[in-house]
This record gives sequence, structure tokens and C-alpha cells, in this order.
Amino acid sequence: MKKILLALLGAAALLGTIAAPASASTQETRKFVGHGSSDFGLALVYARQDARRQADWAGFADCEEYDKLIISPYDATVFWRCTR
Repeated sequence: MKKILLALLGAAALLGTIAAPASASTQETRKFVGHGSSDFGLALVYARQDARRQADWAGFADCEEYDKLIISPYDATVFWRCTR
């Protein structure tokens, strides 16, 4: 009887049925790309506003800018990584 119980516990552990409880919250990460152009040299500002608008619309509040591409003061692209 003891061997059967140990075998069942071993099988359950291998199948993952006995494990630590899962985290209460799972994080979702998404990337957004904002584009901006301006005749007045505000392309980077507009690109960030575009990325923020996309993130807000998708329901992401915690964002970081991980890369940007400034072709000139008149054309820019930003890359954001957001989590919720």
C-alpha cells in the first residue's frame, strides 16, 4: 500500500498536479510604434504622443521607450514596450 501511494505521488508530481500555486496576476507585454512628423521640428513629441495614444487605447498604462529613430527634427519614430 505504501509503494502504491508513493508511486501515485511521484506520478502526480511528474504531471505537475502538485505544484506551487500560480501567480495571482499575469503580466501582458506589448510593443507600440509611434510615428511623428512636423514642419516645426516637433516630430519626436508627436511620435511619443502617437505611441501614448495607441497604448492608452489598448489599455496599457506602464510604458517605457526602449528605442527611437530620429531621421531629422521633422521625422521621428519611437518604440515603446508596455505592460499591464
